[in-house]
Amino acid sequence: MSGVQRALALGSMLALLAALAPARFADAAAPLFASDLRAEWGVQPARAGRGRVVGYLYNRGLYDAANVWLRVDRLDAAGNVDGSYRGRVVGDVLSGGRLAFDVSVPDPAASYRVSVEQVDWVKECR
Repeated sequence: MSGVQRALALGSMLALLAALAPARFADAAAPLFASDLRAEWGVQPARAGRGRVVGYLYNRGLYDAANVWLRVDRLDAAGNVDGSYRGRVVGDVLSGGRLAFDVSVPDPAASYRVSVEQVDWVKECR
């Protein structure tokens, strides 16, 4: 293999690695960040027989959490998901801090599970 061919092969490999690296890093980092947000919550009655899942979202991570969307799953007696509801956390959850949230649900007597569906990680509060 000549020097030119070797240089082209090396350049092609580097370009391929550069194209794949961001996607692989993002996939590897996602599970680490998911554990940085923790919800403590309870169900409270609201008007007309409806309910509200209210609580605090705690950020144990190094970055601030912005544009946080929560998913509240209604669970049946067997623990299976019977319905899902979404709610946005208003404001940024600062690193090491907490922020209150409130998501409307149809039945205050039902069992629910709260999880973070989407989050943008930022280095500083906007």
